[in-house]
Amino acid sequence: VAASVQFSHAPSDRDIADRLWAGKTHLAYAYRSLLESGALLANGSDAPIEELDPVAGIRAGVLRTLDEREGWHAEQAISVQQALAATTVNPAWLTGDERRRGKLVPGYLADLVVLDRDLLSCPPAELPDVQVIATMLGGRWVHNPPPWE
Repeated sequence: VAASVQFSHAPSDRDIADRLWAGKTHLAYAYRSLLESGALLANGSDAPIEELDPVAGIRAGVLRTLDEREGWHAEQAISVQQALAATTVNPAWLTGDERRRGKLVPGYLADLVVLDRDLLSCPPAELPDVQVIATMLGGRWVHNPPPWE
């Protein structure tokens, strides 16, 4: 079973969900529960409803907040590694494109961002500070090509 999700919906919908679904919000946006059930998560942005930035989606899946408040239903938060897989290899598999996309290996299309830090080693609290240095699409630099300082 695969679930196409948008991690950014959980923190952006929290206020209206708390108001309209009082007492039931623990059932919504249950990303950790989906993973624990064996489901494959494929994260998208849902742009233009949500921000197109994939790093913002990863941040939302891990922190489940957009501001200084505690994560909304933090028991449903996922790890950075799980959020990265849900944003890269899993969508490629779900669309049948896993032999061309989703990984950085020879022969695959190079769609990538260069970040100012390693998401897998930075503390989750630093995720809101992560900056995109450059973007490559289909093997071509489309934003801030190297060299970098």
